[in-house]
Amino acid sequence: MLNEYRQRFINESLQLILLDNDSVVVASDNSIFHVAQGESITELHPFFESVPSLIESETKVFKFLCIHLSLQGDFRIVDISISKEEPHAVLVIHDLTEHYESYQSAAQARNESVIKTELTVIKNNELEERERFKNLFIQNFSHEIRNPLTSIVAIANILSDTSLTDQQRKMLDFLQESNAALKLMLEDILSLGAIESGKLHLQEKPFDLTKLFRLLEFTYKTKTKQKNIELVAVFDERIPDFVEGDRLRLYQILTNLLDNALKYTDSGKISFSLSFNQKWANKVSIRFEVADTGVGIPEESLESIFESFTQLDVGQNKDGSGLGLAIVKGLLELMGSKIKVTSQVGQGSVFYFDLLLKYPLHPVQEALKGSTSPIQGDIKRKAKDKVNLLVVEDDERIQTLILKTLVDAEFFNVDILNDGADVLKELVNNQYNIILMDVDLPNISGDHLTRLIREFPFKNIKNIPIIGLTANAFNEQITSYLASGMNKVLTKPFEKEDLIKAILRVLR
Repeated sequence: MLNEYRQRFINESLQLILLDNDSVVVASDNSIFHVAQGESITELHPFFESVPSLIESETKVFKFLCIHLSLQGDFRIVDISISKEEPHAVLVIHDLTEHYESYQSAAQARNESVIKTELTVIKNNELEERERFKNLFIQNFSHEIRNPLTSIVAIANILSDTSLTDQQRKMLDFLQESNAALKLMLEDILSLGAIESGKLHLQEKPFDLTKLFRLLEFTYKTKTKQKNIELVAVFDERIPDFVEGDRLRLYQILTNLLDNALKYTDSGKISFSLSFNQKWANKVSIRFEVADTGVGIPEESLESIFESFTQLDVGQNKDGSGLGLAIVKGLLELMGSKIKVTSQVGQGSVFYFDLLLKYPLHPVQEALKGSTSPIQGDIKRKAKDKVNLLVVEDDERIQTLILKTLVDAEFFNVDILNDGADVLKELVNNQYNIILMDVDLPNISGDHLTRLIREFPFKNIKNIPIIGLTANAFNEQITSYLASGMNKVLTKPFEKEDLIKAILRVLR
């Protein structure tokens, strides 16, 4: 029995060849290769040309591993040993083709895995570097454009309060529309960068949904009227007036959808509706829908329109960055929802999403309903109650515009510094009720200066309210400025009403 298995599993993989002292084949079992008796072993394959010198040497045994032999068209990978046994030399060929091929395959798979891992690391590093560069570019781009945009917006607002001819008023209206579009584009770019980097966090607070709806209805009725199209706005009365969510991001979603509908609709109407789905416990599901009678979207483009910097090709130039729908998609995913669209070319489109929102309990609703603007009454301060205000800003254009805005308000006494190094001296020598502090100052940054003020040991200087002014608009930057001790941070560009309201809120 054992001899039978030996024959099957061992003998078939081994070949013995006896050689005389002249390397001539004396005998061979030919279990692997056919070798004729009387044939010189050196003529079989170039590998065997060294056999005569090995036989003549004093070494008794030679071993050679992983030899590739091809004899009579038969290819094998073998181990070979040569042993000198008087009066012959024994040449043993061990066929290990399957073993070596398996080993080679395993080694190749391992090497490919290592290479693939290294390529993945390289790719991840490249993606991280690309993401870092993109975020740095967006951050720098935002910072550099916000200061001049602040000047443009403020100058336009100041001009709007002066006597203008009809032609000048029309040109100013165009300028203010362009400013609003540029501000929206800037916010869209920042929002998209924050969404893609995972740094955008929702701020969920109770707010008046009805009031938000009416604001959008009023705004877009004016815009649609300018294009001679109709706006139909419907608010389902079953929806609670007050809900809990991120009002700013919901406003951003709806304005992007409405702006998109307005852009591609030249006749007919735009429909804007909020409808009740269902309500349970203290949660309500609401469907938001914006429909238009515009150009429509081809079926093959229904997915691509939600990609960044993508615009629908309708054979005519349309203003915009192509970011609006990408931001809508990203923000809704953060909110646990999904934007959907149906469309027919030439007939229009319908964009809609279902959003689950909490709604506050009754006492909270009453508190919200009863709340009044913090600036009511304060705006009518008498001259004797004027506020002493210190502006720390190195940009002369921003200085001029802030000064003009505050002087026109008629209840501020304003001093201006353009160097952060002079602030502490000014605070010691004079009494101020509030400070407007630019973050990017020469010699010392505004947030670092704020920390010094908050640690000032006398004259109650450390308690002076500080409003930060910055062209840096990322959430983590705003958070760090607030952590430095600033009471509030305004990002540039800001409207004059925003500035006055911020000052009065902090003072109150």
